[in-house]
This record gives sequence, structure tokens and C-alpha cells, in this order.
Amino acid sequence: MTLPGHAATAAPPTGDPAPAGSPATRRIGGVVGQITWSLLGILVAALAQWLVIVVLARYGNPAMIGQYALGLAVAAPVTLVAGLALRTVQVTDAHSRFSFDDYLRLRLLGMTVATVVVAVVATFVGPSGAVVVLLVGIAKALDGVGDIYLGLFQRHGRMKSISLSMIVNGVATVLAVTTLLVLTGSVAWAVVGSVAGSALGAVVYCVVTTRSLRRTLPPDDADPAVDSPEPAGDTWSATSRRLAALATLALPLGVASGLASFTVNLPRYLVGHQLGTAALGIFAAIGYVVLAANAVFAAVAQTMLPRMSQLYASNQVVALTRLINRLVLVTLLLGALAVGAAAILGRPALNLVYGAPYARHASVLTLLTVVAALSGAVFIVGTALSALHRFGNQFTASVATLLLTALAGALLIPRYGLDGAAWTVVLTVAGDGTLKALMLRRALRGRSWT
Repeated sequence: MTLPGHAATAAPPTGDPAPAGSPATRRIGGVVGQITWSLLGILVAALAQWLVIVVLARYGNPAMIGQYALGLAVAAPVTLVAGLALRTVQVTDAHSRFSFDDYLRLRLLGMTVATVVVAVVATFVGPSGAVVVLLVGIAKALDGVGDIYLGLFQRHGRMKSISLSMIVNGVATVLAVTTLLVLTGSVAWAVVGSVAGSALGAVVYCVVTTRSLRRTLPPDDADPAVDSPEPAGDTWSATSRRLAALATLALPLGVASGLASFTVNLPRYLVGHQLGTAALGIFAAIGYVVLAANAVFAAVAQTMLPRMSQLYASNQVVALTRLINRLVLVTLLLGALAVGAAAILGRPALNLVYGAPYARHASVLTLLTVVAALSGAVFIVGTALSALHRFGNQFTASVATLLLTALAGALLIPRYGLDGAAWTVVLTVAGDGTLKALMLRRALRGRSWT
């Protein structure tokens, strides 16, 4: 999303409201409209993901949720590493150093590699879960391809297009998963519905919308990010060099994203290994509060990324610091309210939505709500580091956090079960946030400005 570079000075200097129809009013209205569309897409997508878990809980059993959660735990880190976090690089590429075709080609290559890797890993899961893991990997790969198109829309402020893609994907996934699970009783067939939803929302819709975007942009808006024919005399060798340069730039952030995902999923691996698939299903269903919150926070942070990049590029570090502090404070305050609600209403809510086997672990919900609150602040700080192009810093933080998670999980999960797994995640997010906050503080202080 493209925001005005000097929003603080958009209003008339007298302090009076901007007249209706003025440029300032139109800019403010445009920003509000983009945020509204963005939040709508986020909420529908988060609701759709939650409904998939509810459907598996009501028409299936904890073991089915466990298989689905294992598929996500395997596929997510692999696709993130292979995806190289290219959307973040794409959105912050203010000078269009690389074309849209460069980003798309590299992402297609990465998702192909990711699918092969997931297929290999699936062979070690066992016959009952291998197909589910592979299908989840295919769905994640399709989402990864669509993500590059969403980055293109974001560069040009087309948040409505991003939102509609998420809505189409989410609604189609829920309908297909529910229909196939009810008809077949098979979690594998249910995940086929997820693949179909991703293909429709993340690929088909995005390709069609991109063609429309190419036609509607005014001539002075055309840039290599959208209108990217091959340069005269371009050869495969030149293309390969550009892709290699792009991959080199994005690699630290991509590996950091993959490590962060692996770290988040490490407690799930340990729960599945030590407590069984059914226990993993319960932990994953309750833990959806974290996944839903992360989806919301990540999308909100993405909408702020161009603004943060603009502030930093123009040496407005004071304004950037103020923006970061406000976002973190609001996130933590909302998180504190959510933790209180989970402590009071957690048990009846779990019993109503999932059933008695899940309600017995209400303490896990409270702890994971703490994780969700902390995660929001961490997403803001991580986004700020990306805006500063401090990709290597995030890699360092991810490695340190992974080691902390492995140690905490090995000590807590065997002794305290699902509560131990929840405490492991709390320590993980707290450690990650502390490291990134220190890195961001140092990076901002080391930047000169006038």
C-alpha cells in the first residue's frame, strides 16, 4: 500500500479541517478505504482458516486435526525458505531494481523446489499422513505463487484486489473442505478442497486481476514492477544473473522467515512425537488463536511496510520511531484485553466450539493468547527491521530463538504436556521479541538524519 510521504503535513496549516474534495481529504479517504479493505480480507481469511479447524473437529476427530497440523508444520517452513520472503523485498523495492517477472520467476522456481522437498519429507511421515502432508505442501506452494501477485497489488495500493483474493481463497476453501469431508470422511480429501481454494483464490483470481491492472494503470504509473518486458538484447544469461542477484539479496530474510516458522512449529513436532497425533490435534485446534492473530498482525504489518520504508528512506527516523512505538503499544493493550477474556471465558468457549476434550485444556488457551499478544508486537518490530533492510539481523534473531525453543521444549513438554508446550511458545516469542527490539533500537540509533 502506498501512503503519502508527508501525511503529517497533509492538513492545512491553520489546523482547520481540510475542505471536502481537497487533495488531503482524498488522500485520507483513500488510506481509510485501503485499510478497510485490508482488514476485511484479513478477517475473512482468518475466519475461514478457523472454520476449517472447526469442521475437522466437528466432522472428524483430534487425530485428523493432528495430521492437518503436521502437514502445515512441515510445509510452512519449507515454502517460506524457498519463497525467500520475496514479497517483502518486492514491496520495499522503491527504485524497481527488479521487474515483476523477476520476482515471479524466482518464486515459481522456489515453489517447485519446495513441493519436491515436502514430497520427500512426506515419505518419512507414514502412509496415513504422507498424502495429507504433500497436499498441504501443494496448497502452500500455490499460495506462495499468488503472494507475488499480492505484492504487485500492494505496490500500487490495490488493497481491494488483495482483499478479494483472500476472500475468494478463504470461502472456496471452507466450502470445498466441508463438502469433501462430509462426503468422504477422509482428511486427505478434505485437504484437496484446500488445494482447490488456493488454486482459485491465490492463482486464478490474481492472474486475471493482474491483466486488468496492466490495462488500467495510467502511462506515468507504468514501471518495471508491472509492465516488465524483457530489455532489448536480454538473454537467459542476463536473466539468470538478475535472478541470482535477487536471490542473494532476499536469501537472509527468506532463511530467517523459514527458521522463524520452523521455530514456531517445533513445539508441534515435539508434541506429536512425545504425546501423539491426537494431542497434537488438540494443541493445534486451541493454538489456532495464535495462527489467527498472527495472520491479522502480519497483514496489518504488511500494510505499514511501505510507509515505514518511505519514512526511513527520507531520513524521518523520529517519525518512524513514533509510529513503531504507537503500533506496539496499541497491540499490547489489545492483547492484554484478549488475555483477560481468555482466562474468564476460555473453558466454556472451547467446549462450545470444539467439545469437551478441548475444554479440559483451557489453561493452554490462556497461555497461547499471551503468545498472540506478544506476537503482534514482534511482527511490528520485525516489519520495521525489514523496512530498514536489516535482513541479516532477523536471521541472527531466528537462529537464537530456535535454540531457545529447542531447549525449552525438550525440558517442558515431557514434564508438563500441553501446558509445557504452551509455555515453550511463550518463552520463544518473548525471546524473539527482545532480540529484535534490541536490534531495531541499535539500527535506528545508528542512522543519521537531519
